[in-house]
Amino acid sequence: MGKVLTLPERQDALGEWHLVLREVCYGCGCHYLSAEDDHDLVWEPGREVQRGCTDELCECHTAPVIGERRD
Repeated sequence: MGKVLTLPERQDALGEWHLVLREVCYGCGCHYLSAEDDHDLVWEPGREVQRGCTDELCECHTAPVIGERRD
């Protein structure tokens, strides 16, 4: 019997729950989350600068999108 992958969940700005996947920001290399059912719905890291970040002034840090669709 194979292992079952359990994805974490996050609540969006409208209060709906979504399974999320871990993605990598192309601007700085930090990780953010995107909804499994809608990849434009994201939770960016904001003030959390991760090890290996190449640009602390990246938009995912200075103007993070949290539980909403990216423009």
